[in-house]
Amino acid sequence: MCNRYGLDTISAGSVIGFGMEAFERGIITADELDGKELKWGDGAAVHAMIEDIAQKKGFGAVLGQGVKKAAEDLGGFSSEFAVEIKGLEPPAHDARAKYTVALGMGTSNRGACHVAAFTHDFEEGGVISDLGTPELPKRFTPDGKAENVFQMQNLMGMFDSLVCCKFGLFGGLTVEPLIEALGAVTGWDVDREEFFKTGERIFNVKRLYNNRLGISRKDDMLHPRMLVHRRGGGTNELPPYNVMLNEYYQYRGWDEFGIPTDEKIKELGLSR
Repeated sequence: MCNRYGLDTISAGSVIGFGMEAFERGIITADELDGKELKWGDGAAVHAMIEDIAQKKGFGAVLGQGVKKAAEDLGGFSSEFAVEIKGLEPPAHDARAKYTVALGMGTSNRGACHVAAFTHDFEEGGVISDLGTPELPKRFTPDGKAENVFQMQNLMGMFDSLVCCKFGLFGGLTVEPLIEALGAVTGWDVDREEFFKTGERIFNVKRLYNNRLGISRKDDMLHPRMLVHRRGGGTNELPPYNVMLNEYYQYRGWDEFGIPTDEKIKELGLSR
């Protein structure tokens, strides 16, 4: 239904889940839902709400704005469970389960995006042997995670710009084959250093644009619900987020507010 209506499946699922919690907490009532009950696990209610979101009908028009704007409309304490980063709803990958996911989503230029760093399958999972970093330590430690996110975000910038599917990583389209393919198609003699520097430049151009809009360290934070213990099993580990963020900024050449330094801008041949 989401695909037919042109709705993002991740955001649609997240915002309907937010609506269900708002209903169960009494912030929105059945009267305001035209007599419907938006209860967790009710598949028919999900289908109906997708229709309402697509048609901007009733409460669907509120949810169709995304959880950040919907929470602002509802008021009260709804922002406490309006899980988003920079206005974007997170995917199914839990930031508490793998620390690179926490850092990658928090620092993504477009918010809680799992493909901006694409680390979730490579932390206690697959290893990109030609990335230049050794196999990552266990997932519940900050060691090496900032460097890995830094490198992976730069690599993903190249995947995006070359219009390559990131699933190609699982078929062997890793760093060196991608550089080789780029040279074969374009005739350019691009070495590894220039390749990664280009990815870094791409990421920083986006960051400088965001800085102009007022985005800084305060916006690189995880939603509070991502930093509390899970109920019903799992682990009690929580990412030491600020520790990793400080180290990440050092790799990026940004100041403590998350703004690229003059030296980094000059190094990349950019301007503010």
